[in-house]
Amino acid sequence: MKITTHMHWKKQYVLGVGSNGPVYLATPFSAKNYLKIVAVKSAEVDKEESFVLQKEGKILNQLKGSPYIIQCFGEDQSVEYARWTYNLLLECAPSGTLRDLILFNGRILESEAARYAYQLLMGLRHIHNKGFCHGDIKLSNILVFQSNKSVKIADFGSAKEVTSRKHLVFDVCSVGCIVAKMLTGNPTWFGGEIEKYQREIYGCDTNNEEFMDNSVSMMAKYFVINCLLCNFTGRLLNLDTLINHPFIQNAISTCEISIPSIVNDNPFGDYWVSERHLFTTTCEEWKAKIRRSINDKRAARCT
Repeated sequence: MKITTHMHWKKQYVLGVGSNGPVYLATPFSAKNYLKIVAVKSAEVDKEESFVLQKEGKILNQLKGSPYIIQCFGEDQSVEYARWTYNLLLECAPSGTLRDLILFNGRILESEAARYAYQLLMGLRHIHNKGFCHGDIKLSNILVFQSNKSVKIADFGSAKEVTSRKHLVFDVCSVGCIVAKMLTGNPTWFGGEIEKYQREIYGCDTNNEEFMDNSVSMMAKYFVINCLLCNFTGRLLNLDTLINHPFIQNAISTCEISIPSIVNDNPFGDYWVSERHLFTTTCEEWKAKIRRSINDKRAARCT
């Protein structure tokens, strides 16, 4: 169901920059605090990036109902500084990403890593059951909610309908990489992570001892191995098998899992909103931006 809220919001600052453009933190225009916030992915209308965002919004709308997947509140088109801009309205995670958590805190305790892995697997199971694969599971696409020690899967720009098992396998192998990163405290990520770990498991790559760190328990290692080799002959493991792995079950049986809410204070109500001019800028804002640009150029010339 699509509704219009007749509200005016303001993008306060950039949270980060994704493959399809910037992500902003936004609040109601008249707000004097950050009690109501949303994350906003933006791209110029009719550009390729805006079509990717629209596709992402449609997929997220079909994935509603899981507390382990970031929620999408709707969409907006606004005239921002003389440009038509498409905005995707998303649940905001002030604590940042799993990459941020590892970057600032280093290794994550095995019990906590297992609880995060459980939530990732539950989110993936929901995605796969709906006929989709995520296609880009990595540390920077996992949002952290410190208030209840939970994580949610975000950034569905690479998501698509499943047409072969290899799409599902890639998601599961990526979870194995994420758990290995949590247990070793290494926030780096590159395209060949899965293959690198698989080579280490088979002893083909001994230059990097990260995966074989002796501080990691054998049970945790076996879980990561099961994720990374889930499609190898004789294994063909599914998500339910991994969820029932002792590494996961021991952690969730000794500590009560706090199930995150499906939405964190949805400022738009219970419906998918389709807005116009939610972020449209006024002439005064446009003039102020021009003045800032002129002053910045003057300051640059003087330095």
